[in-house]
Amino acid sequence: MQIADFPLPFVNAPYSRAMFDDEWIFVSGTIGMDYDTQKLAVSAEDQTRLMVRNIAKYLQACGGQLEQIVNYTLIVAGTEHLGAVVTTLSEVLPCKPTGTAMLAGIAVPEAWVEMQVIARKSQPVSGGRS
Repeated sequence: MQIADFPLPFVNAPYSRAMFDDEWIFVSGTIGMDYDTQKLAVSAEDQTRLMVRNIAKYLQACGGQLEQIVNYTLIVAGTEHLGAVVTTLSEVLPCKPTGTAMLAGIAVPEAWVEMQVIARKSQPVSGGRS
């Protein structure tokens, strides 16, 4: 496995943003933050969009793309954000992988959504949802 290192929200965090080999990509929990400036998007919808853009960037750096996601774990910080997150995610995620969603606290204050993904590089990229 190789490590694809990107900025993390915590100094000296004991994890990597992404790991990959010739077949698989694992992207750790990613939020709707500009990791270079450490600024969160304001709304749950905008955090969801930025989170997916971040994940797309990490996948691309590892030789993959969003359409190759086969599994995700989604964390939403509260029921008041659930509808906005699910609606926005269904608009911006170009595939329908298996997934798990849960309501739980997120370690970064004011972060409303977090997602980790597993992608398979040999997974065919289709033109849309099936």
